[in-house]
Amino acid sequence: MKAWIPNQKLNMRNYILTLSAIISILLFFLLISGCSSNAARFSNIKPITQYRDDHPIPVPKSTEYEKLFYAVNVLARRPAVKGLEYDNIDLAKDVNSMDEVPASSWFTPRLGYKKISPKELLAGPENVGPPQLPLTVVKAKVGGANPGFIISDARGKRYLMKFDPPHFPAIETTTALIVNRLFWGFGYNVPEDYLFLFHKDDLSIDPAGELTREDVAEVLRSVSLPVDGVYRSTVSLLIEGIVLGPIPDKGVRKDDPNDKIPHENRRVLRALRVFSAFTNHSDIRIDNSMDVYVGQTGKGYVEHFLLDFGEAFGGHGAEHDYLWDGFNHWFSYSDFFQNLVTFGLKVHNWESIRYTSWKSVGAFESKVFNPGDWKEVSPYEPIRVSQPDDDYWAAKILAALTRDHITELVKAANYPDQGASEYIIETLMERRRKVLEYFLNQVSPLDLVRFSNEELQLKDMGNVILNKSDQNTHYEILFYDDTNNRIAEKKEIFGDVDNQFVVSIPNSFMEKANGYFRVDVWVWRGNQKAPTPAQFHLRTDNNSFPRLVGILH
Repeated sequence: MKAWIPNQKLNMRNYILTLSAIISILLFFLLISGCSSNAARFSNIKPITQYRDDHPIPVPKSTEYEKLFYAVNVLARRPAVKGLEYDNIDLAKDVNSMDEVPASSWFTPRLGYKKISPKELLAGPENVGPPQLPLTVVKAKVGGANPGFIISDARGKRYLMKFDPPHFPAIETTTALIVNRLFWGFGYNVPEDYLFLFHKDDLSIDPAGELTREDVAEVLRSVSLPVDGVYRSTVSLLIEGIVLGPIPDKGVRKDDPNDKIPHENRRVLRALRVFSAFTNHSDIRIDNSMDVYVGQTGKGYVEHFLLDFGEAFGGHGAEHDYLWDGFNHWFSYSDFFQNLVTFGLKVHNWESIRYTSWKSVGAFESKVFNPGDWKEVSPYEPIRVSQPDDDYWAAKILAALTRDHITELVKAANYPDQGASEYIIETLMERRRKVLEYFLNQVSPLDLVRFSNEELQLKDMGNVILNKSDQNTHYEILFYDDTNNRIAEKKEIFGDVDNQFVVSIPNSFMEKANGYFRVDVWVWRGNQKAPTPAQFHLRTDNNSFPRLVGILH
């Protein structure tokens, strides 16, 4: 695959290193200050479960992905500026009063919200289905370093066809299917991706197209060799609608009136920190996303898609020979100065990683992996500003993914190497365990069971998800009014076998708090206190009964 990107990587890196140094000097005396408040007060209204951002709008302008500009911006300019800022990071804005993400053009509740069988997860976004023979090569694939085609099948449906790199057969065609279905399960919009096997003679050439048979043969010679005349490919059904280009990772699409929340403040995008760490989807740049205007012109709206999952599971590192894939950004100031101070002698934990014996797996592993330290290759703004409450929400979705789900997907991916399937399943299960243990311990992981009769019944999701019945857990409960004044003595409750407990809230507390009341519950595991409490907000209006109106983690 390196033949397809001859000197570009080195030239870009030199350019970035030079420009980053210039930016550092220019910004040295710059001070940008600001303020932000995370204080919350909830109204006495029902939580929104569906955010209607599908109102008819004119077709917005399309945006272009400029690779060099994007790389310099996210690797050099943004980190330099951010290092001088003192702004607090805002809470996610696409969250309802119960600390959940409503359904929208960005997110569809699936895993963790309803029961999804392994076969349903495997079907995922399927509507049209895989291509039907015969196939016609229409034109060359546009964009990206890997070669491929746009093909048309017997029904006239068009697909993007991509291949495995020659030195790692099956590493991307297996991964693309699995991770595409995983992200569909996590609630994202994804295209219909399929593993597709074919013979060279199944491809005909569109006589009106731009490619000749020799062009097609040259591409096929540059990819992973066929086995018994059979080529492996990933085919992705082209999304219907007007393609508007990548989803910006910061700000909004200004000519889309439905797009009101800055993308870095969307929990559904911040949650990619958890999901991408789990799958090592390190190549999560904006060009692996797409805004599409769907519907009749003037009566449609924009839907938001994530694309191109084939380089997860260490595929990106294998293609570029990056054993640090998932452990470092391509460039960072901290790494630069650290290497400068240590003369490049510091030993990194990823240096102990080696490629497995399976070409279809590469260096995908779970032993050195640390969820808290995971990094994407190019800094992705929503991931960089993700907060513990965002990660907790994502972890609960990941917890709904079972071994049976993973096994079904891995089986369908058809790993050609004996033992590779079992290795991938075990690696994913171990990464899942590590991700859940890490992110569930960054908050007080308590969810509401019910609120009635002056009782708040809570469930310890940390122990439930990790299958623990921890007698060494206790809960510290504090009571506040609307002005953050304590209105009652602290209480302590010890955990039990079912990981549920009840907080009594006498009516006198509400009277003392003048109608707005907050319960902070801190989780203690032994002598270790959670970094933040779970907050439960209650209020009464016009002499009504107390009502739970808000939750924060």
